[in-house]
Amino acid sequence: MDISRFMDHHVDILRSIKEMREHSRAGVAEHAGEISRAIMKLRSKVSLHLATENKVMYPAIYALQDPEIAKLARGFQDEMEGLAQAFDGFCRRWRQARAVAENPEGFRNDANTVLKALHQRIQRENTRFYPRLTEAA
Repeated sequence: MDISRFMDHHVDILRSIKEMREHSRAGVAEHAGEISRAIMKLRSKVSLHLATENKVMYPAIYALQDPEIAKLARGFQDEMEGLAQAFDGFCRRWRQARAVAENPEGFRNDANTVLKALHQRIQRENTRFYPRLTEAA
């Protein structure tokens, strides 16, 4: 299975997270506008990635009719539901620069929790899931 586009999405998402961290380190309140724009850019990338996975990758995996791969895929897909909800809530809370500027510590805490979970998820996909898909196809 060709997963190169999904790997490319991961690179773009991780790059956006890094960009947001750089703005935060330079000062959350001072860079609230850049941070809120980075959040919306990240949201767009994550939304595209999830939609593509759900419409293209997962149906292709289940079509392989490999019970082991299907079980692995189902686990990753189910796990992502909760993370996607948490990420969506994060984006909604911090999409406006004013919200970020008025509560820099709240933003930092929320970003550390949600973006860390997203980063870890991407790393697990890159090391445990995607290599297995490449082997199966």
